Order: sequence, then structure tokens, then C-alpha cells
Amino acid sequence: MSSDVPIVLVNMPMSAVERPSLALGLLKSVLTQAGMKSKTAYANIWFLEYAGLADYSALETSPPEEALVDWLFAGAAFPDSETDHARFLDRYFQRNPCRNKSEAKLRVKFLKLRSLIGGFIDWTCGKILKERPAIVGCTSTFTQHVPALALLRRLRQLSPGLVTLIGGANCESVMGRTTHARFPWVDYVVSGEADELIGGLCRDILTRGRDIPPADLPFGVFGPVHRQTGYPVTFTGDMVPRAVVEDLHTLPLPDFSDYFAELEQSLYVDRIDPGLPMEFSRGCWWQRSSPCTFCGLNGALMTYRQKPAAQAPEEMIEMSARYGTSRIEAVDNILANDYVEKALPRLIALPKKLNIFFEVKANLKRHEVEKLAAGGIRWIQPGVESLDSRVLKLMGKGTTAAQNVQLLKWCRQFGVRVSWSVLWGFPSERDAWYAQMSNLLPLLHHLHPGHVVRLRYQRFSLYHRAADRYGLTLRPAASYRYVYPLSERDLADLVYYFEDSGDDDTRREFGAFHANRRPGVHAVIQGMDAWNDSWQGLTPPMLSRRDNGDEIVVKDTRNIAAEREHHVKGIAREILLAADRGTPEIQLGRQLKGANTIEIEEATADLIARNLIVRLDARLIGLATWSPYTPMPSLTAFPGGYLDRRG
Repeated sequence: MSSDVPIVLVNMPMSAVERPSLALGLLKSVLTQAGMKSKTAYANIWFLEYAGLADYSALETSPPEEALVDWLFAGAAFPDSETDHARFLDRYFQRNPCRNKSEAKLRVKFLKLRSLIGGFIDWTCGKILKERPAIVGCTSTFTQHVPALALLRRLRQLSPGLVTLIGGANCESVMGRTTHARFPWVDYVVSGEADELIGGLCRDILTRGRDIPPADLPFGVFGPVHRQTGYPVTFTGDMVPRAVVEDLHTLPLPDFSDYFAELEQSLYVDRIDPGLPMEFSRGCWWQRSSPCTFCGLNGALMTYRQKPAAQAPEEMIEMSARYGTSRIEAVDNILANDYVEKALPRLIALPKKLNIFFEVKANLKRHEVEKLAAGGIRWIQPGVESLDSRVLKLMGKGTTAAQNVQLLKWCRQFGVRVSWSVLWGFPSERDAWYAQMSNLLPLLHHLHPGHVVRLRYQRFSLYHRAADRYGLTLRPAASYRYVYPLSERDLADLVYYFEDSGDDDTRREFGAFHANRRPGVHAVIQGMDAWNDSWQGLTPPMLSRRDNGDEIVVKDTRNIAAEREHHVKGIAREILLAADRGTPEIQLGRQLKGANTIEIEEATADLIARNLIVRLDARLIGLATWSPYTPMPSLTAFPGGYLDRRG
């Protein structure tokens, strides 16, 4: 095959435009090492330009399980299929009621945008075919699947000799097999991690096209031949092959040069401050021992692998220098256990700090948060998920509400911004728990607020794999019926999001609107809205203290403040110091020698009445930070990049 750029790798909408694709950056580096020329096409950036910022933002914020982006691209992907647009949009707006916009106008906007998608796909195909590729491959995660299928189908029509390839999280295991079996314009599908096989596979495709025999296809790859011979089977997981990279430390650094070249030419270059996605581990070490019931991120694979702690900071430093930005977004599911002690000292020693994001477990101690901040990890996503220990136990988090509040406090103390949510809708939960949680929220307004999110049933989660155990009967989210021209059985093997068929559309409690049927949940949603509103001003609420030796002076600017300034002396001061550490209440008597039980109880009750401490999980939790505290990074400083979405 003759070609100018033999391999084009495409990043379709809706992937964030403010950062390059880590998957495609890795694959490009691997292909370069294998002696093959490739180019990464950022069709997601082209789509931003095509749709415009306002429409792009509306799609970007739509919940992925509602399949709005999938529906928009379905006309181009499945042109022979008819679907009921009115019913799809009825369902969409029932579950996602408009707050500040006209539903009628949004309906017209979405229908118009859907009619324009075919033009976008043709435009994208034209840009790709100018490169005269022999192979075009798409990465597919979350809402990218139907856009990728639409692109590959049109490419096949325009250039029948072109070989098409797709991989990514949406192609893992049975999803990849179903994609290959049902969409014949897709030649090769990679199930699992392609890093170690992509070089050999592409070399083989360049010489043999679509005619690679089964024995020569790598484990985890489905090819045209499998449509005739049947699909391979393995005896682990769900019996579908999945490629796995055992050793991460030998993988090359990703090549993001095509992204930055595209960004320079974009109409929106002045609105984008790019970040660098990087990877230091795969899997989740917590999942090995006690997987969270709702998490499906690691698919059928439970193994955890990490790069050596000494390697991580060196890679960050090199990538930052290469691309001229200090923003580093670790895409790891969870911070490796030994990185705080072994990786952070190198980052702390840097004269100019990097700006780093990590996902972490929520049981970090004060000194660990302080060390993260000192090393440049000023933005984290901890698995907070709830401020009620009973809900946390239901989801298998291995943490408590007390630990979560303490973490939020330490993050406020050391200037670490927190992305977190309260999840609701778990099997067996009680609404009264949320009513109690709502009473806690006003006390926390000086800490960084989160959001409220309805539980999503994801493929590969415990709720999906063991639905019977939780009294669930899961079926593919109904939105997908208006997207794919497939049977319910095929959808069950293809899609990522599910619904409990025990809840029909008229009774399903989704989102703030339907939460009205749950008084406790509704109170939490209102409480979180009020909390977020309190942070909209120039100066967020603060609860800070200073210890003068014989008294602690606490300054309180929360709406719930009993007084603007508190002076805490004697036994109350000792209790406040103990509560800062989250001391079990039963231990107070032993720690406060010379104080009797009645004195302790009275002083504790007074501090609770003044909203300075709270009882959680049989512990006393001090709510105030110490003065001085470190200001948090602004929203525009997100390490994964920032797109200015203002009109």
C-alpha cells in the first residue's frame, strides 16, 4: 500500500479539547519506535469549531448515560435507521429538566445540530483522506463510540480500500466483540490495552490488509476473519480476550506534538490553556481487596500495576519541559501507595513547582495532604462520595464520614482544591440518612463544596456483575434504544450504562427534579446548592483559629456562625485541640486528666452548640482550620487544562 501518512489516529468528540489524548499519544510513540509514521487527528477540536462554543458546552455537560451525543451522531452512523426523536427528547428533558433555558429552544437546537452532523463527518473525512492513509484508527471512551462509528463508516464509503480500527474503554471485552460483530465497516477492534501490540498489528495490516489469519492476530484483537470463523474465547473474566500490558515502566512517553500543532491553528487557541494527561499506574489497588460497588472503571481486569515511584517525577519534569506547561493531570484511578513517601520529595525540591492533579483515597492524613501540596499536587479527586458512613459502607469505600470531613478540612488548610460528589440512589439506602446529612452541610461551608450526583449503574461494576445480590434487574439505559439499531440483547453487550428495570421511566428517581420524591435527598441537593452559592463571592466563608497558648480565638464567617469571634479557654480549648485530630469521644476522659465527666460533657455540648465541632462516627471532629491557611487554586488553574467557556 502506498501512503503519505500510513496511519491516522483520530480523537473524536466529545473528548476534552483542553488536553491531548493520552491513549493516542502513547500509540503514536509506540508506532514511532516500531519505525512507522503516524499522525493524530484532533476531530474533537474541529467539532468545537464546527458546533460553536455554546452548543459544544451544552453537549459537554450532558450526563453520558443520557446518550445525547450518541443520538446526535446516530444519524450519520446508522443512516438507514429510523428513530423517534420526539420520544428521545421527551425522555431526555424529563430526566434533565431545564433550569435557566427554554426547553423548546433546546429541542430545536439539538434537532438542528443533529441534521448538521453528516456535514461535520464529511468535512472530517476530507481532512483525514488528504493524508492518504492506509489505516485509520479511533479511540473510544464514554461518548466517543457513535461518533467514531459514524466516521469509520463514511471513510469506508469514500475509500473502500482503507482499513479501519477502533479501541479504547468502549471496546473492552464483550463491548469490543459486539462492536466488531455488528458493525461490519470496522475491520479490527482491540479489546484491552493496545500499547504492546499496536506496532505488530499495524505492520501486519500494512502488508496483508484485512486478510490476517486468526493465528496471527494478537490476543485481544478481533479481525475480519472472526466474522467467518467465530470469536476467540478465554477462560478468565467474562471469557472474552483482553490485552494487558504487564510492565508499565518500559512504555514510552506519549507524543502530543500533533495536539499542540492543531491547537496553534484553532479558532479557540486563546481560550484554551492546555494540560498534559499522564499515567503512572493502571487499575486500582483498593479494588483488589474491596472493590467499590458502583465502580466499573477497570473493566474485567482486577490487576494493579504502577511505575516505580522514582520514575514518575522524572517523567513529569521531562513532559513539562517538552511542551512548555506545568499542568500535569494524572489519569490514574488512585495515587500509588508509595508515591507520597518516595515520589514527592523530588517534586518538593523543584525550584518551580509543577501544577499536578491526582485521584486519591479519602483517608489521607494531615501530614500527607501537606506533603501533596508542597509537591505541587494542589488539586485532587478523593473518593469522598458521601458524608454518611452508612452510605459509604453500602458502597464499600473503606472510609467514614469523619475521615471525609477531616480530608476536606486539611485540603482547605493547605490550599488543595477538591473535586468531589455526594452520590445517592444506592440499593438499600434510607432517605432518613440523607435528611441527617443535610443538617451537617451548613457547618461545612468554609470547606470546598462538591456536587450531588445520582448513582449510575456501570458495566463491570459489582452492581452489574452481581445484580441479583443487590436486588437489581439491570437493562441497557433506555436512551440507547433511540441510538443503536440493535436488539436489547446486543445492547446489553455493547453499552456502558444500565438502569434497573424495576424502575420505569415514570417512577425513576433521577436528578434533582425526581429527587423531590425523596425529601432527604432533596434536602441534600438544596444544601449543596446553598454551599456552592456561598462560594460564588470574592471571599469564600472561613472558619479559622489561632492558639495563643491559654486560649484559642476562632473567627467564623459562615452563615451559620453563632458568633463572628469565639474565645475558647480551659477544658474547652483542650477538647477543641483533641477534636482537631478527630479523637474518639470515648478517649477524651483519658486525655483530659483532671477533668470530670460532667465538665467534659458540658464543654463539648457548648462547642457543638457554637458549631465549632461536630459528632461523627463516635468521634469529635473540629471544623476550623488553623490560621494562616493557604488559598486554593482558582477554577482556571485545573491541571488537566482549562477551556474558557464564557460567551
